[in-house]
Amino acid sequence: MNSTPQDRAALEEQARRTLALNPDVVFGEVMTMEIAPEDAPFWLRFTSEWGGALYLLDETNAKRHERGMIGDEAFEYNRRTYRLGLITLSGLYDRLKGWQEGEGKGRPFAFAMNSLDCYFVPAYLADYSRVHEAGKEVCDAFIAEVMHRLDGGDGVRKEFEALDVLVGEYVRGIHLYARGQ
Repeated sequence: MNSTPQDRAALEEQARRTLALNPDVVFGEVMTMEIAPEDAPFWLRFTSEWGGALYLLDETNAKRHERGMIGDEAFEYNRRTYRLGLITLSGLYDRLKGWQEGEGKGRPFAFAMNSLDCYFVPAYLADYSRVHEAGKEVCDAFIAEVMHRLDGGDGVRKEFEALDVLVGEYVRGIHLYARGQ
């Protein structure tokens, strides 16, 4: 990220104000990406396998907390992050499966991405590509396109940083938003 600590603090304050007014802003569409029909097997495998990995990470996080290896705050943040990521990937898997089994099978899939999708999916694709070399080309191309759209091609990455801060604040306060506070 190219920002100063003051810029970051301003982004955090803006994110808190935005979320206080409407925490559901993270579910609004940010962009639409196309997934080619020939890439469907990769995407179904990725969402299924990485969703399973997130489930295991959530379980490991709970065990580490039980053993006193991490504190309450880290445990809660990790738990919320893993579970939101799992929900994100499960939802994408379900939409992809419906696309493949429905009338849209031969056409590109229009992946309407919200803030959570834009935050989690590229990060998980980066991790996945390090483990599954065969999918690296698809992962890298998708990540590059998302980043290009978020930063407008200027490399400054201000939009990505704002998204990163917004989702981080959402994860930290999700329990409050769920209670309507």
